Amino acid sequence: MSWLVVARKDFQDAVRSRVLWVVSALFILLMAGMVAVFSLTEGLLTAGGQGGGPGAAPGAAGVNFGPFIFLASATTLFVTITALVTCHKSIAGERDSGSMKLLLGLPHSRRDVLVGKTVGRTAVLALPVLLGFLVSYLVAVGYGVDFPLAEYVLFALLTVLFAFVYVSIVVGVSATTGSSSRATTLAIGIFFVFEIMWDVVPTGVLFLVNGFSLPVNPANYPAWYFLVTWVAPSGAYNAAREAVLPESAAVSLPADAWFLDPAVGFLFLGFWVVASLGVGYRRFERADL
Repeated sequence: MSWLVVARKDFQDAVRSRVLWVVSALFILLMAGMVAVFSLTEGLLTAGGQGGGPGAAPGAAGVNFGPFIFLASATTLFVTITALVTCHKSIAGERDSGSMKLLLGLPHSRRDVLVGKTVGRTAVLALPVLLGFLVSYLVAVGYGVDFPLAEYVLFALLTVLFAFVYVSIVVGVSATTGSSSRATTLAIGIFFVFEIMWDVVPTGVLFLVNGFSLPVNPANYPAWYFLVTWVAPSGAYNAAREAVLPESAAVSLPADAWFLDPAVGFLFLGFWVVASLGVGYRRFERADL
């Protein structure tokens, strides 16, 4: 279990980062604040006779404004940014500084290093994620909102899985280079492609195909649009969430599209783990340190 030794040391080193804890504290405050806003809004809607249980806020047909979809944007943003900040130099930085030679001088293979770094950084990211969900749940209880506990726990665990996927992507990319500056550039590129352009491009294509306009109701978007957005890690995470928690679905999917099963999100998440670590290991194994 040499990779476990690497993971333990990597976890201990990473948790000393002040940046990590500052970002984590901001995430916990953001989650708690969003739950407080949702709780207050839910109370006002209920008092006004416009809604009942959690997620009953009114909206366009096919749209569900429940607590899970309400918090999803905060979790995806935190996981992606924190994974990029804490992992992009996980291997490239040590190769650049020369400390990787010392690490590999111990009874660790390059595979042990890659797996250990991935597990260690995932544990680092999972800690503030779970703390954020715990604090948010306590805030909801304090406001008297009945969050479904079992589903909320599933949401939290799924977010940890998403953190593992994103860490795998960034660590895998870090393993492809021995330059810290190049690793930083690649991390910025990952965020730009996955979190900005991936949704912008299909939306732009749909805008042009639809005669320079978009359907008023997202439920009327074509099936291919949803499938394309699910390929990205964040899109796959949202699809997987809808698969295990149907009540958190943001949009009703076209009924005639048999291939639009939200469970496909898990396949895309698995693809990113295997592809990223596979390519990263191949490049790292052949690299001249």
